[in-house]
Amino acid sequence: MLTLASRADYRFCKQIQQERGANYFVATRFFPRDMRLGTWALYAFFRLPDDIVDVANVSQEEASQRLQQFKADWEQAIKTKTSDSPVLRAALDTHLHFQIPFSYSHDFFAAMEQDTVKDRYKDYEELREYMYGSAAVVGLMMSYLIGFSSERALPYAEDLGYAMQLTNFLRDLREDIEERNRIYIPGVDLYAFAVSEADLAAGRITPAFRELMKFEITRARALYRRSEQGIPMLRRRGQFAVRAALRLYEAILDEIEARDYDVFSERILFSTGKKLRIAVGL
Repeated sequence: MLTLASRADYRFCKQIQQERGANYFVATRFFPRDMRLGTWALYAFFRLPDDIVDVANVSQEEASQRLQQFKADWEQAIKTKTSDSPVLRAALDTHLHFQIPFSYSHDFFAAMEQDTVKDRYKDYEELREYMYGSAAVVGLMMSYLIGFSSERALPYAEDLGYAMQLTNFLRDLREDIEERNRIYIPGVDLYAFAVSEADLAAGRITPAFRELMKFEITRARALYRRSEQGIPMLRRRGQFAVRAALRLYEAILDEIEARDYDVFSERILFSTGKKLRIAVGL
């Protein structure tokens, strides 16, 4: 590493992860240095486009234009092996060092582009197609960064990405509706549990809403359990950090349950001490 990027580039990415991805940053501490640097780079690479499409009070057209520019800058970086952006330099260095397929980044951008034009999902299969690009490819990229003994590990890495993304959707339900007019809970699920979009927008914690949340949490937990089967297929020195990340994200579901499914009143945040205790399994 540090062939196409500098230490300062990686430190810049580290700061982005430290400020914006607190749970993931704690888990990253358990990686050895080369994996830690690569994780900082990938996180920043994912975060910047995600921020572009998530900015409130920005038109879909403007968000799309900014995203297309970021994507063009990335394609140019791949072509020329350099960039004016510290994030793109570090991401390119990481992709090449760990031999991460560039096709995954293309799938990621496709999902980000979808966020500029789509804000509702009919059923879980439709949502899962979106989550492949927005989350599953993150797990796949991380698998290359960590290293794996068998490609059988890759579907489990996808499952962990899906589980984490679903967890974020449940935690961020209020923000997604209020700030972005997006609902990531499938429409058929809302219908099945008789929960309306108006209920969500008003933050009504009804018996029906609680049953809906139980259903979605059960789906996410099943994905966490399946994803655990792939961890032993990863390189040993990266396994603990992956388990730590899994524990930290699944703890969000625990907290949602502890709050009687109130994801509207206050955002779920853990202290640094509690994050570390969760990460090591205490």
